[in-house]
Amino acid sequence: MNTVYTTCRYCEAACGLAVQVQNNKVEKIVADKENPQTWRDICSKGLTAHELVEHPRRIKAPMKRVGDSFVETTYEEAIGVIAGRFNELIAVHGADSIGYYHGNPLGFTSGVMFSLGWVDAIGTRNRYNVGSIDQNNNHVVSNALFDLPYVPFNPDIDRCDYLLMIGMNPAESKFSWLGNASDGWVRARERQSKGAKLVVVDPRRTRSAQQADTHLSIKPGTDWAFILGLLHTVFGEDLVDSAACAALPAAQLGSIREIALAADQASLSGRCGIDAEDIRQVARDYAQAAGAMCLTQTGVSMHTTGTLGHWLGLVLDIVTGHLDKPGGRRFDTGYINMTEFAATDNQPETASRVRGQPTVMGNRSLAELPDEIYTPGPSQVKAMVIQSGNPVVSGPNGQVLDSALAELDMLVVVDLVQRESHRHADWLIPGVHWLEREELLFNLAGGMDQPFAQYSAQAVKPPGLIQPEWRFFVDLALAMKVPFMGKKGANTMIRISRVLARLFRKPQWAFSPGLLERLMLKGAKTFSWRQLQNSPHGLQYRDRAYGQLQAQMRGKAIQIGPEQFCTELQRLLDKSNQPGTEYPFTLIGKRTLNMMNSWLMELPNMQKREQGNDCEVNPADAHSLGIKEGAKIEVTSAVGSLSIKARISDRVAPGVVCIQHGWGSRVFSPVDKEEPLCFGVNVNQLVDNAAIDPFSGIPNLNSTRVKVTLCADT
Repeated sequence: MNTVYTTCRYCEAACGLAVQVQNNKVEKIVADKENPQTWRDICSKGLTAHELVEHPRRIKAPMKRVGDSFVETTYEEAIGVIAGRFNELIAVHGADSIGYYHGNPLGFTSGVMFSLGWVDAIGTRNRYNVGSIDQNNNHVVSNALFDLPYVPFNPDIDRCDYLLMIGMNPAESKFSWLGNASDGWVRARERQSKGAKLVVVDPRRTRSAQQADTHLSIKPGTDWAFILGLLHTVFGEDLVDSAACAALPAAQLGSIREIALAADQASLSGRCGIDAEDIRQVARDYAQAAGAMCLTQTGVSMHTTGTLGHWLGLVLDIVTGHLDKPGGRRFDTGYINMTEFAATDNQPETASRVRGQPTVMGNRSLAELPDEIYTPGPSQVKAMVIQSGNPVVSGPNGQVLDSALAELDMLVVVDLVQRESHRHADWLIPGVHWLEREELLFNLAGGMDQPFAQYSAQAVKPPGLIQPEWRFFVDLALAMKVPFMGKKGANTMIRISRVLARLFRKPQWAFSPGLLERLMLKGAKTFSWRQLQNSPHGLQYRDRAYGQLQAQMRGKAIQIGPEQFCTELQRLLDKSNQPGTEYPFTLIGKRTLNMMNSWLMELPNMQKREQGNDCEVNPADAHSLGIKEGAKIEVTSAVGSLSIKARISDRVAPGVVCIQHGWGSRVFSPVDKEEPLCFGVNVNQLVDNAAIDPFSGIPNLNSTRVKVTLCADT
């Protein structure tokens, strides 16, 4: 039995694992208790990761569609045919005729740069990723305030005296979202026992809310109104930090102050559903705390005002003097400065063809993809590559996207199994699980609670003749004769490196993610490759530091009040907040510890712990509608309807219903045509893809208006 030390790559937490392997088979996975920071935070997803490696429907070779079936083929044939067809489409319709989408699993791997290297090679602007589902507002706000598109903030929990958590449930989903705090909820509770105040603002009484000092039940989609109410008190009672405010552009600070003070506190209270005196008390306690942070996470971001909510949360931190200070949200450059790297990316920010929606970090909103496929004209998407993603289930109004994908000239999928979004695929290219690859997660370098790095070792080899995905994209660029990463001469260098590696029997010389990782680490000069290799449980390379954000901005002032945000905020204040009567309920989502977005739900570990998704209904609402526990109900929005089992629960407020996202994706068996596996229902089919945040492109996933009726056959 051999033990391999590696990291889980399902989320930013990157928990340390000890993987026990025998004869290239995982026998057991346990927490790596010698890992200095993450072993206590492990969850069942990482401990049962081998279930996906051993998935009975796993794609183990390239497969091509023949009629209604798939047959195995070689990489050579797959790459040759795909390259030829893509080149034909580009010759006739231009580079934008090829679209690319990648999902959550690819976000926690260094190989993403090689996939994007092919995208850069062909030069398409039709790039999509899962960020337009939950996190693009972070990048929009960072770019506007700091002139930096990627700024991860790490919660400094151990020195925090007042932790304000809006739209997050760390007891279930950890303190990981761009920034990370290992074992964060346990540490927050320990800090609470020493007098720190934990406040959760959420429309649902989550496990985090139950364990916090205070739970404020907010109306979904009104986080901006609550935080603006806090700022009304902070400015009105002069609770600002004078030194922090003196460093800000006076005109911009004045604009925010004017809007906040002019806003009626009673009206803001009515909009968000939180008592005005509670808002005032939170503002006072927060501003006066020695160390405090306002964390706005997915519950804030996943609706049409998410950018304003995230922006106002940062404004609160900044004007009270808490940002990038002990006990607040802390910026760290990391051992490789990915903030600097993202700022130098030359991908142009352009408006989308059909809607004119701005791109975010070079990517369009997933909500726009059906329009870009259906609408004729220059730059119409004719073919797609979907890598490690399930956008039909993850995104809004999946029925429309599913129909659009069926219209493509070619759909190429790179993944472990064939999921809902892949049912119209022409080619299935096998993916590699993170247990089957080695890598340094430099893309997460600045998002670690402690300045920490760990090399993620390979535990087992992939089955059959599966090649790493990065190799597929490099070979596809070579076959298409387009310059990899858009760099002239790159293809010649790649070929020469392969020849030298073969001649001198030095595989590490060949162009690969590993070579790129070593070169980037050498250039960063933070620590050496040898130091990293000699630290199998991870390397803490320095102590926490504060105030690095200002240095990263090179002395520029924080642009705290961008005109476009202030204008939209004033528009919301002037707009009536009275909802219509046709759809009287607001639909929200939730997170459970074992679930991972739109995948893993079919695995044995998940099925032991989760019974599928149902719809939580408040007891008073259930009584008025005649709904009993377990009854079949119909939930209907303006764009869709679904049947689901009711769960009567006082965790949700009256007028709010809750359905967990990520369920309802089928897993197909492309070889033997067995019936697809499917668990639960896809709640996102109720979400309109036309209603999106004007800045980030994120749809209304957490505040869709619906009606609820009892099914006739109940």
